[in-house]
Amino acid sequence: MTLILSIIIPTKDRPHYLRSAVTHALAALPEGGDVIVIDDYGTKPAQDTLRDITDPRLRILCNAGLAGPASARNCGVAHSRADVILFADDDDLIRPDYPHHVLDLAAQARYGFCATDSFTQEPSFVAPFTRSLVHDIASLPFKRQMGGLGCGFWVYLDDFIAVCGINPALRINEDTDFSIKLRAAGLKGFFETSAGVMIRQHSGAPANADITSVTKRTTAFDRAGYFKTIITDHADFLQRDPQANHYMHKRLVKMYAKSGQLRAGVKACGRSPVLLSYFLINAIIYYFSWP
Repeated sequence: MTLILSIIIPTKDRPHYLRSAVTHALAALPEGGDVIVIDDYGTKPAQDTLRDITDPRLRILCNAGLAGPASARNCGVAHSRADVILFADDDDLIRPDYPHHVLDLAAQARYGFCATDSFTQEPSFVAPFTRSLVHDIASLPFKRQMGGLGCGFWVYLDDFIAVCGINPALRINEDTDFSIKLRAAGLKGFFETSAGVMIRQHSGAPANADITSVTKRTTAFDRAGYFKTIITDHADFLQRDPQANHYMHKRLVKMYAKSGQLRAGVKACGRSPVLLSYFLINAIIYYFSWP
């Protein structure tokens, strides 16, 4: 059976970056697939930005749920008729041939993601994807089992639905939450060591009208709250995996330290002297940046 693939791209007020992302996505799209762009309540409508791209494989939708990239991705998936979903960000570039490789991997696994390259200036030429080593995600350290949704992340549509999609309440770190959902469901995943996506690096405010990343627009206080939600929601899974539990709490206490939430940070350390030491070191480091 020939698998069909949809590339899902959420966007908000990035007209310049979006055109490049969509152009490269369409160029790399396997036969029978489509590119679905979801406008996440932007003030610069994606429909206007992409008006001159008449490729019938491109569909442009408006997010009808909660604002945010997680909800926008869910909206895009809900309108897909494909077997496999490949996520992309509106400021990144998919390498030629990577989506074809995804469909090859989908014959052996249920989801996966890849390594990435980075760029600051838009390249005049994007080299095709070259295949390399593929690792079973379950064999990797827990830290490397967490795939970014902008890192060539793909998943079967049926499995996306089975784990209830991406948590729309999470403005950031929704990819960590989604990765844990797939691991907890026992699905087989692959990590591709070659770079299938080129990630745009934002060194500051862009020279054009495009806005910066959601992560950079989110406070340390809010980031800590989102991460606490993830840990709470996946408490059963984390209790069964001590390595995962330690890693997640280590990240949480660092966020508490960065946001100046000392009481919450100490409480999150529990009875672990290792976590407490890590928290106190970070609290001292971040002390001079607290408001």
